[in-house]
Amino acid sequence: MKMHPAEIAKEIGKYSFFTSFNKDLLLQVATMIHCESFPKGSWLLQEGKKNTALYFLRSGKVEVSLGGEKLIELDQMGEVFGEMSVITSNLTSTSVKAIEDLDCFVLRSEDFGHVHPKDKDHFQALLFQIYCFILTERLVRTNEKARLFEILNRELHEAQHAIEKSGGGRVLLVEPDKKQQLPIRMALGGTGVHLDIAQDSATGFAYLKEHKYDIVLAEEACVDVLKEVQENNLSPFGVLLTSKNVQGNISVLESNRFVKNIISREADDRNATIRYVLTALSKLLNNDLFGVEKYLTWGVEVQSRPVVKSTEREALREDVFAYFKKMGVRNSVLDRVNTVLEEMLMNAIYDAPVDGSGKSMYNHLSRKEEITLATHHQSQLSFASDGVLLAVAVRDPFGGLTKDIVVNYLLSCYGGVAGSLNEGKGGAGRGLHQIIENADLTVFNVKKGVRTEVICLFNVDGQKKEAQPSFHYFFT
Repeated sequence: MKMHPAEIAKEIGKYSFFTSFNKDLLLQVATMIHCESFPKGSWLLQEGKKNTALYFLRSGKVEVSLGGEKLIELDQMGEVFGEMSVITSNLTSTSVKAIEDLDCFVLRSEDFGHVHPKDKDHFQALLFQIYCFILTERLVRTNEKARLFEILNRELHEAQHAIEKSGGGRVLLVEPDKKQQLPIRMALGGTGVHLDIAQDSATGFAYLKEHKYDIVLAEEACVDVLKEVQENNLSPFGVLLTSKNVQGNISVLESNRFVKNIISREADDRNATIRYVLTALSKLLNNDLFGVEKYLTWGVEVQSRPVVKSTEREALREDVFAYFKKMGVRNSVLDRVNTVLEEMLMNAIYDAPVDGSGKSMYNHLSRKEEITLATHHQSQLSFASDGVLLAVAVRDPFGGLTKDIVVNYLLSCYGGVAGSLNEGKGGAGRGLHQIIENADLTVFNVKKGVRTEVICLFNVDGQKKEAQPSFHYFFT
């Protein structure tokens, strides 16, 4: 598709690399840009080969790989690739493949050979300016990645130390995919935990006959191992490892309601898998499920407020909003936090409280009815951020949430019949659904009859909102 330079200039002006260019400079760059399309499966760059083009992504998605291993996927408008091989004139160090049909803006170095000699110095200076902006942006991103790496490294160290304090133990992992085995190997390395890995259910059963395990982890396809563990009391804890797909997880859990603990995993996010597996194992091995601080960098100051009255919900939300706004969190993230908080507070006030016989006290009432909770019925609101993740949590003193409630309500919401389980109640029956869909990760911690805690985590960088929100749960 051919575009007029003025149209190209208008579009690239939105790209981060060109935001400081004035209109004249943008128009000059636009005269050198080609509009090109590439079908899915095309190789734009191949490792070890010469490249003379600079690519700006307009639509579609590419995969960047090194030595056959995927490094990252790019799908944001304005993402640039090919710049280093053009700048250095070296062979490309990575490969870039279209995994969806692509539209790109392309700057080719050979086009400058056709520039009139009197304009050549000007265009070379212009190209140099573009490269400077690209490299500056790359340096900023690299510094941010280094900061995040240091934060993650501290988190992992603390989680590993927590597991060490538990005295180690023995863990069985039943996982056919070797790629998914690696993060768990890495997570448990140096913790004192002995890890056995079974490639399939049959091998898992054989291990269970030979050894006693503190925790058994199993992938969805090997859930029969967890059933054996549960029925024969072969381990204190069985944990189901699921994909990051709420609707897919619900169907798995519907047919395996005996599972008490689940962790979702992102196949391509090794760091997140390591972090959440370590956190989960630390919680279980130390018999300490609760606390929002377990999901944030060590030393983060956690704020807390009592949940006393239904009329104070708005003031609590405004308090949380102001706290995170002062930290520089984007409104797009705070809007989602606000939605989640309202549902969590409504649940803490109207749904969670029960009397001495276990009968619900207020969930039959309209959510407009004013409620003041007795001191021993009050929940605790907690919130904090470590600069990478933002967390809000509500903990009630009842422990009435069950796996069946979670599964049934999500089945009704994703099945298009929200509210079908809410007969005789004052709410719409969409609370859990709203919480999970707006948070990047939701964690349910429940000690039956004692305490329920719901933790919601959000990426502080709003542009990193998870495409597929997910949830973990732990029931004891």
